[in-house]
Amino acid sequence: MNTNSSKNSDKLLQQRKTQALHRFNEIEQKLQQIICSKSLDKYTTIRWIQKPIELTRPRFGANETSTHNQLTLELSEELLTEHTNLLNVVLWREAYLLHLPQVVRVVKEAADLGLYCYYRYALRTKKQRQRFLQIWETTSTPIEYTFYRYYPMAGFTFFDKLVDGTFLQKAKQWFNPFDQLSTKMLTQTYTENLERWMFNYHRILRPIELKILRGINDCLNCSQIELADKLKIRQPTISQIVKRLAEKHLLRFVIFENYPILGLQPITIKFSTSNMRIKNSLIEIISRIRYSLAIQDFNNQLLASFLIPTERMTRFRQWLKQVSSSFDLSIPELRMISERMHARNFNLYDPQKGGWSLEIESLFDNFSRLLSDEWITHLPPINFYKLASPLSKKSIKIKQQDFFFMQRASDAYLATEHMKFYESHELRQAGYKESEQMAYRRRVKYLEKNEVISPPLGLGLLNIGLNTALYLYIESPLEETHLIFNACQLFPHVAGRIFDDGAGVATLLVPSESAVNLQISLDELLTTFDIPSSTAIRPAWEAYGWTGPYTIDSVNYDFEKNMWIWTKDTLPLPRT
Repeated sequence: MNTNSSKNSDKLLQQRKTQALHRFNEIEQKLQQIICSKSLDKYTTIRWIQKPIELTRPRFGANETSTHNQLTLELSEELLTEHTNLLNVVLWREAYLLHLPQVVRVVKEAADLGLYCYYRYALRTKKQRQRFLQIWETTSTPIEYTFYRYYPMAGFTFFDKLVDGTFLQKAKQWFNPFDQLSTKMLTQTYTENLERWMFNYHRILRPIELKILRGINDCLNCSQIELADKLKIRQPTISQIVKRLAEKHLLRFVIFENYPILGLQPITIKFSTSNMRIKNSLIEIISRIRYSLAIQDFNNQLLASFLIPTERMTRFRQWLKQVSSSFDLSIPELRMISERMHARNFNLYDPQKGGWSLEIESLFDNFSRLLSDEWITHLPPINFYKLASPLSKKSIKIKQQDFFFMQRASDAYLATEHMKFYESHELRQAGYKESEQMAYRRRVKYLEKNEVISPPLGLGLLNIGLNTALYLYIESPLEETHLIFNACQLFPHVAGRIFDDGAGVATLLVPSESAVNLQISLDELLTTFDIPSSTAIRPAWEAYGWTGPYTIDSVNYDFEKNMWIWTKDTLPLPRT
């Protein structure tokens, strides 16, 4: 009896194996039609082995071996016996990975591309997708790097909308040249290349899109009817284009959180050292602090900004002394971030040329005039957003959903008529019912009324050809810093932080091909005006990438105690 049962079980398992291989071939052929090209590789053998499935790994249930030009895919028999619901996931994932060079697909994080392929093409209902996202979140937890956060679940979907659903095709094309690599690709090399590619992707703005973006940028609170009257464009046309730009994440609003009201002190510290080893160690330590906001490197100076819970400031000062002593550095002073600003200038974008036309000589000629006379009045005034005083936390209880509201505010802000459709769409995607959407709107109004978040202060756009960050550090009195930051409106993008002593640091996003000449001209101009300053150039994706860095996160908050979480490991010390 047992023998017959065993034979039947073996026969059933063999049938499932045959069906699974047949299904794999079907998926592979279907993918070739979707990707519009054949796979780069082919498995000579597919072998089923008794390998346990570890769901905490991106390429769970499968392994790839290569010997004597024989490429073998090893699949776990558990997929046919205990985890049948994951079989289809694995087959879709492995079929897509065949479109990537072997040097890329052996990086375990590359499996996320295959998982997104399953999510994108195999699932149809919202319920199926939500269930799968829970699995994906388990297998691919976010990775924190020095300047960015690898978080595929968020980044892939976001980018796919921008490129009209062709992300996986474009990813295949992007990674094809890596086939020439003779050495094994490191995980960080893979994630950095992926992040840089997604951020640097340039979507060319059409003339009518540019005209509407300029109109919104000049009048953030105008309704679409008012905008139609100003621009002489039909309101339905504006509505349609705004909807399309919003869906592609090309249209978003800049909203600032008022950190002190949330119980966080925004501070900046300047470390001075010419020792590259010490500087790299400092960057590595700071990047591991959950409350770090930004790191900017100016040759012999390192500016590090933090959001520290008010009640932990004494402990933070002690940590600062310990770190300074470890590296034999003088203890730097804490400087409070008192103001923030943001401005956009679309006048230098030429849709006919498909990008930015920065005539450097003319740009700095105008910049010089702005600094030397009253011509500054010809520019629209910048709203320098003043943060609350350090001890002004209000008696409001933060809810977990508030973090969602603050994160979504820049993409789906209710105060402007332009985003009405997009806001409702995003809330539906997040699982909000019609009645809950009204509660959402009321809560965001409450947060704004209590000055937890600012009104829209400008437009923030990614993927329009601004690939390099030109950092500008000014050590001047407040009035002069305001004047210089106002003049920076001549650049396509400027975002700045001003400290309580009047000094400030601005981030200017510029096209890569112009960055070095712009830096040289800016240095020369500021020297001419005897303005104490420093500049530096960095890849823009490190500061404004798709998946990081980020500012405040609900992970750091205890909602029962209504306070920020702090443990003994929050502030790491140098390794000895």
